[in-house]
Amino acid sequence: MIGKGYSDGPFGQLHWRMLVPEQKVTRPDLYCLHPAPFSGLAFTTIMPFLASGRRVIAPDFPGHGGSDRFRPDPGIADYAEAMEAVMEDLSGTAPVDIMGFHSGNLVAAEMAAENSGRVRSLVLIDVPAFDPQARARLQPAVAGRFAITADLRCLEKPWDLGMTKRVDSQGIDRSFEMFTEQLRHGAAMNAAFHAAFTYDVEGRLPLLSRPALILATQSGLLEATRRAASLIPSARLVERLDIKRAVLDEAAEKTATEILHFLDEDIR
Repeated sequence: MIGKGYSDGPFGQLHWRMLVPEQKVTRPDLYCLHPAPFSGLAFTTIMPFLASGRRVIAPDFPGHGGSDRFRPDPGIADYAEAMEAVMEDLSGTAPVDIMGFHSGNLVAAEMAAENSGRVRSLVLIDVPAFDPQARARLQPAVAGRFAITADLRCLEKPWDLGMTKRVDSQGIDRSFEMFTEQLRHGAAMNAAFHAAFTYDVEGRLPLLSRPALILATQSGLLEATRRAASLIPSARLVERLDIKRAVLDEAAEKTATEILHFLDEDIR
Protein backbone atom coordinates (compact mmCIF):
# COMPACT_ATOMS: atom_id res chain seq x y z
CA MET A 1 0.00 0.00 0.00
CA ILE A 2 1.23 3.48 -0.81
CA GLY A 3 1.42 5.55 2.35
CA LYS A 4 1.34 9.33 2.62
CA GLY A 5 2.95 11.88 4.88
CA TYR A 6 4.46 15.35 5.24
CA SER A 7 7.91 16.82 5.74
CA ASP A 8 8.74 20.36 6.74
CA GLY A 9 10.51 22.28 4.00
CA PRO A 10 11.95 25.74 3.38
CA PHE A 11 8.67 26.96 1.88
CA GLY A 12 6.14 25.12 4.07
CA GLN A 13 4.94 21.57 4.40
CA LEU A 14 5.71 19.09 1.63
CA HIS A 15 3.43 16.16 0.89
CA TRP A 16 4.80 12.81 -0.26
CA ARG A 17 3.80 9.26 -1.12
CA MET A 18 5.90 6.27 -0.15
CA LEU A 19 5.77 2.60 -1.09
CA VAL A 20 7.76 0.29 1.20
CA PRO A 21 8.49 -3.15 -0.30
CA GLU A 22 7.30 -6.30 1.41
CA GLN A 23 10.79 -7.79 1.25
CA LYS A 24 13.80 -6.45 3.15
CA VAL A 25 15.06 -3.06 1.99
CA THR A 26 18.53 -3.59 0.50
CA ARG A 27 18.70 -0.76 -2.06
CA PRO A 28 18.91 3.03 -1.71
CA ASP A 29 15.67 4.99 -1.57
CA LEU A 30 14.37 6.05 -4.99
CA TYR A 31 12.87 9.55 -5.24
CA CYS A 32 10.48 10.17 -8.15
CA LEU A 33 10.11 13.79 -9.25
CA HIS A 34 6.95 14.61 -11.11
CA PRO A 35 6.06 16.46 -14.33
CA ALA A 36 4.28 19.80 -14.51
CA PRO A 37 1.53 20.56 -13.71
CA PHE A 38 0.80 17.40 -11.73
CA SER A 39 2.20 15.90 -8.50
CA GLY A 40 3.64 12.69 -7.13
CA LEU A 41 0.30 11.13 -8.03
CA ALA A 42 1.78 10.68 -11.53
CA PHE A 43 3.91 7.79 -10.21
CA THR A 44 1.36 5.70 -8.33
CA THR A 45 0.95 3.19 -11.19
CA ILE A 46 4.67 2.60 -11.69
CA MET A 47 5.69 2.64 -8.01
CA PRO A 48 4.83 -1.04 -7.37
CA PHE A 49 7.06 -2.08 -10.29
CA LEU A 50 9.96 -0.07 -8.86
CA ALA A 51 9.70 -1.11 -5.21
CA SER A 52 12.03 -4.10 -5.53
CA GLY A 53 14.15 -4.05 -2.40
CA ARG A 54 13.83 -0.26 -2.13
CA ARG A 55 11.51 2.39 -0.78
CA VAL A 56 9.98 4.47 -3.56
CA ILE A 57 9.10 8.05 -2.61
CA ALA A 58 7.13 10.51 -4.75
CA PRO A 59 7.00 14.01 -3.23
CA ASP A 60 4.86 16.92 -4.40
CA PHE A 61 6.73 20.11 -5.33
CA PRO A 62 5.80 23.27 -3.41
CA GLY A 63 2.49 24.54 -4.74
CA HIS A 64 1.58 21.12 -6.17
CA GLY A 65 -0.64 18.30 -4.94
CA GLY A 66 -0.87 18.27 -1.15
CA SER A 67 2.13 20.54 -0.53
CA ASP A 68 1.70 24.09 0.71
CA ARG A 69 1.10 26.83 -1.82
CA PHE A 70 4.08 28.60 -3.33
CA ARG A 71 4.79 31.70 -5.38
CA PRO A 72 3.84 31.80 -9.11
CA ASP A 73 7.40 32.37 -10.40
CA PRO A 74 9.58 29.67 -8.78
CA GLY A 75 12.88 28.42 -10.10
CA ILE A 76 14.08 24.85 -10.49
CA ALA A 77 16.57 25.54 -7.68
CA ASP A 78 13.64 26.29 -5.34
CA TYR A 79 12.01 22.96 -6.09
CA ALA A 80 15.36 21.21 -5.67
CA GLU A 81 15.86 22.83 -2.27
CA ALA A 82 12.43 21.66 -1.17
CA MET A 83 13.00 18.10 -2.41
CA GLU A 84 16.33 18.00 -0.56
CA ALA A 85 14.43 18.76 2.65
CA VAL A 86 12.20 15.73 2.05
CA MET A 87 15.27 13.63 1.25
CA GLU A 88 17.00 14.66 4.48
CA ASP A 89 13.85 14.00 6.50
CA LEU A 90 13.12 10.55 5.10
CA SER A 91 16.56 9.21 4.12
CA GLY A 92 18.91 10.99 6.51
CA THR A 93 22.46 11.01 5.21
CA ALA A 94 22.19 7.78 3.20
CA PRO A 95 22.87 7.87 -0.57
CA VAL A 96 19.74 7.96 -2.72
CA ASP A 97 18.72 7.43 -6.33
CA ILE A 98 16.63 10.07 -8.09
CA MET A 99 14.29 9.62 -11.05
CA GLY A 100 12.61 12.41 -12.99
CA PHE A 101 9.98 12.65 -15.69
CA HIS A 102 9.53 15.64 -18.02
CA SER A 103 10.08 18.84 -15.94
CA GLY A 104 10.88 16.69 -12.90
CA ASN A 105 14.13 15.77 -14.65
CA LEU A 106 15.42 19.31 -14.26
CA VAL A 107 14.79 19.24 -10.52
CA ALA A 108 16.56 15.87 -10.32
CA ALA A 109 19.51 17.27 -12.27
CA GLU A 110 19.75 20.32 -10.03
CA MET A 111 19.72 18.14 -6.92
CA ALA A 112 22.52 16.01 -8.34
CA ALA A 113 24.54 19.07 -9.35
CA GLU A 114 24.31 20.51 -5.85
CA ASN A 115 24.53 17.27 -3.85
CA SER A 116 26.63 14.88 -5.90
CA GLY A 117 27.84 13.19 -2.74
CA ARG A 118 24.30 12.22 -1.72
CA VAL A 119 23.02 11.16 -5.13
CA ARG A 120 24.14 7.67 -6.14
CA SER A 121 22.57 7.66 -9.60
CA LEU A 122 20.06 9.46 -11.80
CA VAL A 123 17.31 8.27 -14.12
CA LEU A 124 15.96 10.98 -16.43
CA ILE A 125 12.99 10.06 -18.63
CA ASP A 126 11.96 12.26 -21.58
CA VAL A 127 13.94 15.38 -20.73
CA PRO A 128 12.78 18.87 -21.83
CA ALA A 129 16.35 20.02 -22.63
CA PHE A 130 15.24 22.48 -25.29
CA ASP A 131 17.72 24.92 -26.76
CA PRO A 132 17.52 28.59 -25.67
CA GLN A 133 15.50 29.63 -28.73
CA ALA A 134 12.87 26.93 -28.13
CA ARG A 135 12.65 27.79 -24.43
CA ALA A 136 12.14 31.46 -25.24
CA ARG A 137 9.37 30.55 -27.68
CA LEU A 138 7.60 28.07 -25.40
CA GLN A 139 7.83 29.94 -22.11
CA PRO A 140 5.26 32.67 -22.86
CA ALA A 141 2.87 30.15 -24.41
CA VAL A 142 2.64 27.74 -21.46
CA ALA A 143 4.07 29.40 -18.36
CA GLY A 144 1.69 32.27 -17.66
CA ARG A 145 -0.73 32.39 -14.73
CA PHE A 146 -3.85 30.32 -15.22
CA ALA A 147 -6.89 32.55 -15.60
CA ILE A 148 -9.79 31.27 -13.50
CA THR A 149 -13.13 32.64 -14.63
CA ALA A 150 -16.80 31.85 -14.19
CA ASP A 151 -16.84 30.54 -17.75
CA LEU A 152 -16.41 26.75 -17.91
CA ARG A 153 -14.31 27.18 -21.03
CA CYS A 154 -11.38 28.26 -18.86
CA LEU A 155 -10.93 24.56 -18.07
CA GLU A 156 -10.60 23.47 -21.70
CA LYS A 157 -6.78 23.30 -21.71
CA PRO A 158 -6.50 21.36 -18.41
CA TRP A 159 -9.25 19.03 -19.63
CA ASP A 160 -7.39 18.42 -22.87
CA LEU A 161 -4.11 17.74 -21.03
CA GLY A 162 -5.58 15.60 -18.27
CA MET A 163 -8.43 13.84 -20.04
CA THR A 164 -8.57 14.09 -23.84
CA LYS A 165 -4.92 13.19 -24.38
CA ARG A 166 -4.92 10.42 -21.78
CA VAL A 167 -8.22 8.59 -21.79
CA ASP A 168 -7.28 6.05 -24.49
CA SER A 169 -4.14 4.94 -22.70
CA GLN A 170 -5.08 5.52 -19.06
CA GLY A 171 -8.82 5.01 -18.86
CA ILE A 172 -11.51 7.33 -17.52
CA ASP A 173 -10.79 7.03 -13.80
CA ARG A 174 -7.02 7.60 -14.01
CA SER A 175 -7.42 10.39 -16.54
CA PHE A 176 -9.97 12.19 -14.39
CA GLU A 177 -7.69 11.77 -11.38
CA MET A 178 -4.88 13.47 -13.27
CA PHE A 179 -7.20 16.21 -14.57
CA THR A 180 -8.39 17.17 -11.11
CA GLU A 181 -4.87 17.06 -9.66
CA GLN A 182 -3.85 19.98 -11.92
CA LEU A 183 -6.65 22.14 -10.59
CA ARG A 184 -5.33 22.05 -7.02
CA HIS A 185 -2.71 24.65 -8.01
CA GLY A 186 -5.33 27.23 -8.93
CA ALA A 187 -3.94 30.28 -10.72
CA ALA A 188 -0.36 28.96 -10.20
CA MET A 189 -1.05 25.85 -12.27
CA ASN A 190 1.69 26.72 -14.76
CA ALA A 191 4.37 27.69 -12.23
CA ALA A 192 6.52 24.61 -12.86
CA PHE A 193 6.49 25.34 -16.59
CA HIS A 194 7.86 28.78 -15.77
CA ALA A 195 10.62 27.14 -13.73
CA ALA A 196 11.44 24.63 -16.47
CA PHE A 197 11.64 27.12 -19.32
CA THR A 198 13.82 29.55 -17.36
CA TYR A 199 16.31 26.86 -16.24
CA ASP A 200 19.91 27.10 -17.47
CA VAL A 201 20.04 23.72 -19.20
CA GLU A 202 23.35 24.43 -20.94
CA GLY A 203 25.03 25.63 -17.77
CA ARG A 204 23.75 23.01 -15.32
CA LEU A 205 23.51 19.65 -17.11
CA PRO A 206 27.25 19.48 -17.92
CA LEU A 207 27.94 19.65 -14.16
CA LEU A 208 26.45 16.21 -13.56
CA SER A 209 29.00 13.59 -12.64
CA ARG A 210 26.90 10.77 -11.18
CA PRO A 211 25.92 7.75 -13.34
CA ALA A 212 22.87 8.82 -15.34
CA LEU A 213 20.42 6.83 -17.43
CA ILE A 214 18.70 8.99 -20.03
CA LEU A 215 15.61 7.09 -21.17
CA ALA A 216 14.05 8.36 -24.39
CA THR A 217 10.62 7.25 -25.58
CA GLN A 218 8.80 7.98 -28.83
CA SER A 219 7.42 11.32 -27.72
CA GLY A 220 7.53 14.99 -28.54
CA LEU A 221 10.57 15.23 -26.25
CA LEU A 222 12.67 12.72 -28.18
CA GLU A 223 15.08 15.21 -29.73
CA ALA A 224 15.27 17.28 -26.53
CA THR A 225 16.10 14.10 -24.61
CA ARG A 226 18.87 13.23 -27.05
CA ARG A 227 20.17 16.75 -26.53
CA ALA A 228 20.16 16.21 -22.75
CA ALA A 229 22.27 13.09 -23.19
CA SER A 230 24.78 15.07 -25.24
CA LEU A 231 25.10 17.67 -22.46
CA ILE A 232 25.60 15.25 -19.54
CA PRO A 233 29.11 13.77 -19.43
CA SER A 234 28.02 10.68 -17.48
CA ALA A 235 24.91 9.96 -19.57
CA ARG A 236 23.92 6.59 -20.92
CA LEU A 237 21.23 7.09 -23.54
CA VAL A 238 18.70 4.29 -23.96
CA GLU A 239 15.99 4.74 -26.59
CA ARG A 240 12.75 2.79 -26.20
CA LEU A 241 10.90 3.93 -29.29
CA ASP A 242 8.39 1.13 -28.81
CA ILE A 243 7.03 3.14 -25.85
CA LYS A 244 4.82 5.73 -27.49
CA ARG A 245 2.43 6.87 -24.75
CA ALA A 246 1.55 6.68 -21.04
CA VAL A 247 5.15 6.04 -19.99
CA LEU A 248 4.27 5.82 -16.30
CA ASP A 249 0.93 4.06 -16.73
CA GLU A 250 0.22 1.87 -19.76
CA ALA A 251 3.97 1.31 -20.27
CA ALA A 252 4.82 1.26 -16.55
CA GLU A 253 6.25 -2.26 -16.50
CA LYS A 254 8.44 -1.67 -19.57
CA THR A 255 9.67 1.63 -18.17
CA ALA A 256 10.39 0.13 -14.76
CA THR A 257 12.34 -2.74 -16.33
CA GLU A 258 14.77 -0.28 -17.92
CA ILE A 259 15.08 1.71 -14.70
CA LEU A 260 15.77 -1.31 -12.49
CA HIS A 261 18.23 -2.78 -14.98
CA PHE A 262 20.26 0.40 -14.64
CA LEU A 263 19.88 0.89 -10.89
CA ASP A 264 20.60 -2.73 -10.01
CA GLU A 265 23.35 -3.60 -12.49
CA ASP A 266 25.80 -2.88 -9.72
CA ILE A 267 25.23 -1.66 -6.21
CA ARG A 268 27.24 1.51 -6.48
